Amino acid sequence: MDPTEDPLARLRALVLSLPGTHEELTWGHPTFRVGAKMFGAAGAAPGGEVTMSCKCTKDLQAEILARGPGYFRPDYVGVHGWLGIRLDGTVPWSEIEEHVRRAWALTAPKRLQR
Repeated sequence: MDPTEDPLARLRALVLSLPGTHEELTWGHPTFRVGAKMFGAAGAAPGGEVTMSCKCTKDLQAEILARGPGYFRPDYVGVHGWLGIRLDGTVPWSEIEEHVRRAWALTAPKRLQR
């Protein structure tokens, strides 16, 4: 990732390119939804680090967390299988895109997935 590029802007562009999605401000953070259901959220850790979390399965969450420091188990939703990702360049955008698309597919109605 280009260090001058805004990771939140890049995340927004990715998420909002998916069918039926929109952004909603919740708990003071951008959340990403398909219909009324949330599948992702962006935030900032203390110190200004930009992060995101997205829906995942518990089995896959454990596998991904073992990959390294770019991933973390987010507070509150981590127990439900959600995955936390640091948007500091540690995790390649190709992987971030894969996680976002998977989160959307776990949430979107079948009619949108066709």
